[in-house]
Amino acid sequence: MKKTTKLFFVLILSFVVVLFSVINAQQIEVNFLFTKLSLPLVLIIISGVIIGALIVLIVMLSGVWQKNRTIKQLKQEIIELKTKDDSEIDSEENEVILNLKKELKEKELELSDLRHQLVNDMMSESSKEDTLEVNDWTETKKETYEDSSD
Repeated sequence: MKKTTKLFFVLILSFVVVLFSVINAQQIEVNFLFTKLSLPLVLIIISGVIIGALIVLIVMLSGVWQKNRTIKQLKQEIIELKTKDDSEIDSEENEVILNLKKELKEKELELSDLRHQLVNDMMSESSKEDTLEVNDWTETKKETYEDSSD
């Protein structure tokens, strides 16, 4: 959308400049310090616009180049700081990190064992309850059978 708007304004400005130049088509004398030339006003107006556009372009490009250079320098500084931080970690810190990782693995194993133990306990309790129910059922059937046989 921005590019379309910019293009629209550039086209309108170009149209106005060309229209103004065509309306003022008479010859005028231009003094270049060491010589005088008689040129059409159209040529002088268009060359003035082109020279102005080139000046604006050069100023804009210098700003862009400066920003790109600053960005490149900042990226380089970031890379240097990252590598500096990585190299500053002592071997003692590495040992501490390794010990903590080892301890974490041990705790995870212990947790896994406790989970398995809990599941086994729950399964054994469930089977005990089932056995008790079966025994109760069997005893009631026995009693019923004994009562009926008498």
